[in-house]
Amino acid sequence: MEAKQAQKLFESLFDNDDPGILIKYWDGSSQRLGGEELKATISIKNPKVIDAIISDLSLGFGEAYMRGELEVEGDLGTLLYLAYSRDFFSRVSLGKKVRLCWLKFRGRHGINQCKRDIKTHYDRGNQFYRLWLDQDMNYSCAYFKTPDDSLEQAQLNKNLHVLHKLQLSPGERLLDIGCGWGALIRIASERFGAKAVGLTLSHEQMEYGKKLIEEKGLQDRCEMRLQDYREVSRKEFGTFDKLVSVGMFEHVGREKYKIFFKRAFDFLKDEGLFLLHTISRMKPADTDPWICTYIFPGGYIPAIGQVLEAAYDAGFKLIDIEDLRRHYDLTLGHWLRRFEAAKDEIEAMKGEEFVRMWRLYLIGSQMSFRAGGMYVSQFLFSKGDVPGLPLTRKWMHC
Repeated sequence: MEAKQAQKLFESLFDNDDPGILIKYWDGSSQRLGGEELKATISIKNPKVIDAIISDLSLGFGEAYMRGELEVEGDLGTLLYLAYSRDFFSRVSLGKKVRLCWLKFRGRHGINQCKRDIKTHYDRGNQFYRLWLDQDMNYSCAYFKTPDDSLEQAQLNKNLHVLHKLQLSPGERLLDIGCGWGALIRIASERFGAKAVGLTLSHEQMEYGKKLIEEKGLQDRCEMRLQDYREVSRKEFGTFDKLVSVGMFEHVGREKYKIFFKRAFDFLKDEGLFLLHTISRMKPADTDPWICTYIFPGGYIPAIGQVLEAAYDAGFKLIDIEDLRRHYDLTLGHWLRRFEAAKDEIEAMKGEEFVRMWRLYLIGSQMSFRAGGMYVSQFLFSKGDVPGLPLTRKWMHC
């Protein structure tokens, strides 16, 4: 495609109602678009960047930003808010279709592939994650009772909120599918007196979590295992009173939903409760190619209806759905501020391209919850009817 034609196509994404954008090109030319107040300047240093963006807006922009071939002066968040609110990233080209087909073929979500995918994202180093997560290493949407809650308080709120919804009692057995660094199972054991087992596929999460369990003296009632949920047998583990999965379902893959819910149903005792916390969307859609390539290989964000259908087919009954979209906006804001505060240390560990990649991931994710079609859903299911549950939702809140 000729450079001028490609430039016009790129500029056509913006209109007069958008925030003010100045585009500077590699040859010294520029184009002023949008409103009077300038919010961001996009400097494109290579004509190939325009072709890449036209071919696949998400991947082309993301790769160019990572590599420094595209710079954004001003508020990157404003630019990404505009992209999500105007739904730029859903514009499909031939290049995007071909790439999505490859990603779908690659992401069949077999056990070995899932282990490789999880290692890619979560085994980036505990030292790295400690720089910007809360002190208990929670890597999922927090729960803010007020906007002024600290990240530590909001993550504790989230874990207590989850465990109160599950009506967890002393002596009950809890299985956490995708337990991360183990914060939830430690709280379940320490504060609720439960016997908790957590599953992870990340070696680094496992090592960190087991060390904290030992330091707190919880080994007799809290355990982490390096296993896929499909590798655990009911004969080995028995059944559980309660099940939970927070921030893991995005890695299951839509073709494995029936297997996931069937295993969860088999692990749960009759009248048991299962809380599933996952990023979600209203309608089925393909995963963003840049996110799937660089951040979460094999990831897929489920539609709410897909979750409900798979749970129903497995035999679960629905008790409650709660949306935490605004809470994730706040959570990502905390993560981003901590990330930027530690930028120099992270760059020394990982390099400049990684810093740019992760910044784009955090800001883009925040804008997708603020302006795009991303939600966070907490589903509460039961295995059969559960006598004695109160009629109102007050019992779910601590």
